[in-house]
Amino acid sequence: MREFELLEHVYAANAELARHVRIGPGDDMAMVDLDGGRLLVAVDQIVAGKHVDLDTTPLELVGRKAITRSLSDIAAMAGKPVASLVAVTLPPDFGSKRATTLFDAMRKTAADYDCPLIGGDIAIHNENSHPLTCSVTVLATPSGEHVVTRDGAKVGDGVYVTGRLGGSLLPDGTGHHLTFEPRIKEAIELYRHLGTNLHAMIDISDGLGRDAAHIAEASGVSIQIDARLIPCRPGIEWRQAASEGEDYELCFTAPGELPTNMFELEVTRIGEVFDRKEPEKSSRGEAGGGSRGVVFLDGASELPGDELGWQHES
Repeated sequence: MREFELLEHVYAANAELARHVRIGPGDDMAMVDLDGGRLLVAVDQIVAGKHVDLDTTPLELVGRKAITRSLSDIAAMAGKPVASLVAVTLPPDFGSKRATTLFDAMRKTAADYDCPLIGGDIAIHNENSHPLTCSVTVLATPSGEHVVTRDGAKVGDGVYVTGRLGGSLLPDGTGHHLTFEPRIKEAIELYRHLGTNLHAMIDISDGLGRDAAHIAEASGVSIQIDARLIPCRPGIEWRQAASEGEDYELCFTAPGELPTNMFELEVTRIGEVFDRKEPEKSSRGEAGGGSRGVVFLDGASELPGDELGWQHES
């Protein structure tokens, strides 16, 4: 079973959704029409042993990550947080003290990002060997009439990332994937600065290669990335930065050149959007594009980028 094959099956039924569903499965958040407005909705989860190691990670950071993973989806669509709900399944030997610590961390984190925890559900596994699972649903509103999605990238756009990538999964229980700041404020500022020129955006959770490929596929374009321009954390080479995931930075496309430092956050142009069927050359004279979703150039060769990243499979 491969995650993306299952997702494609889910997406295939989108055309059958009710008319009040404006954005269905396939983006960072769904969107529905309500009387007098629009509501963005997303759900994400963490599973002990898959996303966090309970032996090395403080429960305060487990609770924090459970919330911030979903908040990063709000950032990906430049949304404004409204509220959150949490459903948790605990092993029977988890203990009330640990459970209280976990819930207090989730409640505090949600409040810190103006996304108050307003409800949810608790269940208990039958076996101690079954993992802690936290599922978090977040509600948000669009920042304006233009809703930022994955499918708006246009030929000629620059491809940008915020911050630095790679090295997020340090094994000491204090890695970036546990302490990252969801880029909600920065995404809203990008929206205010660019407006409808903020063509497409995604948060980098599965790796730059796969997440850029999500934009390329949804937009029907090809993306060329200059590997030498990827902003990597110290000691990280570009292949690791492009594939590791759990960075929770933003990848977006927009026309023209942007300042390299916006809103006290590093912004780097790393590539360009091309027609998916007709290879072109970038302003640097390098061939790219074609039918492949994402291509990385390292100065000597072209490397397919669609498979650089994480997917669940068994």
